[in-house]
Amino acid sequence: MKFLNSIFTFPSYLFQNFGHFLEISVGMVWNWPVALLCLLGCIYFTFRLGFIQFKCFPHALSLVSGKYDNPEEKGQITHFQALSAALSATIGLGNIAGVAIAIGLGGPGAIFWMWIIGLFGMATKYTECTLGTHYREIEKDSDVVHGGPMYYITKGLGLKFKPLALFYAIAICLASFGAAALFQSNQAAAALHEYYHVPKLLTGVILFILACTVIIGGIKRIGNVASKIVPGMCVVYIGCALLICILNLHLIPSAIQIILSDAFSGQAAAGGLIPVILAGIRRAIFSNEAGLGSAAIAHAAVKTDYPVREGIVASLGPLIDTIIVCTATALVIILSGNYGTHMYQSSNSYTKSFEHPLYEQQLTRHVSVVQKDDLPLDSDPFRSHISGDKALLISGTPSEVPPFSVFNIKNTDNVLRFSYFKKKGDMSLKILSKTHGLLGEVDSDSVFSNKNITIEHFNKSGLWQSAIIHIHGDLPKEDITLQFSANSHDTQWYIDTIEPVRKLSGIALTTASFDHFFKGFGSVFITFSVLFFAFSTIITWSYYGETASHFLFGKKSILYYKFLFVVLIIVGSVQPLTNVINFSDLMIGLLVVPNMIALFLLSGKVSHWTKDYFKKLNAGEIKVYK
Repeated sequence: MKFLNSIFTFPSYLFQNFGHFLEISVGMVWNWPVALLCLLGCIYFTFRLGFIQFKCFPHALSLVSGKYDNPEEKGQITHFQALSAALSATIGLGNIAGVAIAIGLGGPGAIFWMWIIGLFGMATKYTECTLGTHYREIEKDSDVVHGGPMYYITKGLGLKFKPLALFYAIAICLASFGAAALFQSNQAAAALHEYYHVPKLLTGVILFILACTVIIGGIKRIGNVASKIVPGMCVVYIGCALLICILNLHLIPSAIQIILSDAFSGQAAAGGLIPVILAGIRRAIFSNEAGLGSAAIAHAAVKTDYPVREGIVASLGPLIDTIIVCTATALVIILSGNYGTHMYQSSNSYTKSFEHPLYEQQLTRHVSVVQKDDLPLDSDPFRSHISGDKALLISGTPSEVPPFSVFNIKNTDNVLRFSYFKKKGDMSLKILSKTHGLLGEVDSDSVFSNKNITIEHFNKSGLWQSAIIHIHGDLPKEDITLQFSANSHDTQWYIDTIEPVRKLSGIALTTASFDHFFKGFGSVFITFSVLFFAFSTIITWSYYGETASHFLFGKKSILYYKFLFVVLIIVGSVQPLTNVINFSDLMIGLLVVPNMIALFLLSGKVSHWTKDYFKKLNAGEIKVYK
C-alpha cells in the first residue's frame, strides 16, 4: 500500500509547484469578464426566448413522464434517462461540497447569486441542449450518437469556427479529468477518511473499479445506472434536509434574511461584495453546468425528432440542481450556524475558565468577571458566542487597565477564536509564546499589526462577534498566551470563548452541519450520499470527455481516454483539495467562453425552432403516446 501510495501521490509534488500558477489562472479566468458573461448570458436568453423556462414548465413534466416518447425515434436513451444522466453529472459534490465552498469563500450571500444563475440558467441550459440535439451526429451502422458544443459550433457556425470547437473539445476533456475524476474522488476519499479512517487510496481504487464496470458500457449503461441512482438519492437527500428545515421552521425566515442581506453587503466575505458574487456564480456553474455546454452532450443522445423538446426537458436541470438541492444544503449549513467564523471548529479539548486561580490574581476594579445574566444579549439566531456562565469585562483607560493574560492555550492548528462584545473603545491583543516571547500584536483599530499574525472580525461594535486569529511563521506556538489591553481613552469590552480551532471546508463543513442536528447520523448519511453522488458524476462526465475525444481524434482514441480517466480517479483521491478545486475551476471556466459565443450567435435559430414547435403543439400536431 505504501508503494502504491507513493506512486499516486507523486503528482502532488507537481501540483505543489503548479498550485501558484493555477491560483493566478483561476483568478484571471473567473474574474468579472467570465462571471459577467455567464450572468448576462442567462438573462439575455431568458428574455430572447420569452421566459421559456417558466412558460414550458408543465410541458417539461409531461415530456419527462414519457407522455410523448415515440419508440421509433432515433437516439439511444429516453427523455427521463437523458435528464437523469445530465443530473447525475450536476447533482454531486457541487451540491454537497460546492455549496459549503461557496459559503466559505463568499459567505451566505453567495447562495443568492447561485439562485440567480439557477433560475436564469434554465434558459441557457434550454438553448445549449436544443442546439446539441439539433446538430448531433448519428452513426448509421450503430445508431451511436455524438453531440454537444463542438458539433453545434462546427455545423451551426461553419468550418471557420472549427478552432473554437477544437478548443472546447480539449477543454472539456481536461475538465472531465478535473471536475469528475480528480474532484469527485478527492472529496469522497476525504469523507471516508475523516469519519471512518479509510485510506484515501483505497477509496480511489474502489471508485476506479466501479467506474470501469459502468464506463465500458457507454451512454446506454450510464443512462440506465443514472436513472436508478439519481432520483432515489435526490429524494433521500432532500428529504433529510427538509426534515431539518421543518424542525427549525421558525428560523427559516432568519436564514433567508441572512442570505439576502449578505448578498449585497458582502460582510461575511473577505474583500466585500465582489467575492460574494464571484463565489456564487462560480459554484453555481460548477454545480448546474448552465453555460458550460456539457449537458448538451448527454441530452444529444435522447430518442427524439424534436430538438426543442429535449431543450425543454434539460431546462429542469438547474431548477432541480441549484434551486432545490443546493438550497437544501445551504439552509442546513446556515441553520447549524456553521458559517462565517463558525466554520472554524474546536481542534482540541482546551477550554478557558476565568475563575481559575491564575486569573483571580489579575482581576481588578477595571478587569472583572461578569455573570451571564449581566452580559449583553447574544442576538445571533444561529451561533452562540457565549460559552459559559461568566465572561471577562475590561473597562477603563490604558493607565487603569493592566494587561490581562490567558495562559497555556493548546494551539494545534495555528488558528484561535475568541468571542467579544465591543461596547466602546479599542483593544490591543498580544500573542506570547510559552517563554513569553512576542509572537505578534494587533490592534482592533488596525493601526498596528505584526506580520506573524492576522486577525479577522476584530472591530465590530454593538453585538457579540467572534474574531479569528491566524498565527504565521516558524516561531514556537504549542502553548501560547493571549494578552488583552485597553487601547483607547474609554474602553469597554466583554471577552469570552477563547479556543484553538481549525477551519472546515467542503464536504467536512456540510457533514458537520448535518451532524449538528443528527449526532452521529449526519456523518454516515453525508458520507454515503457523497459516494453515490460522486460515482454518478464520475460516470457521466466520463462520457462527456469520451465524446470530445472522439471529436478530436476519432473512435480509436476512446479506449485511451477511458484508461487515463479511470487512473486519474485514483490520483485524485490523494491530492490536496485546493489544487484540485483550482484545476477544476480553471478548466470549467475555459469551457464557458467558446460555448457562450456559440449560444449568442445561434440563439436566433433556437428562437425560431421554439416558436415553430409550440405552434405545432398548440395546434395538436404533436402525437401523444401515453
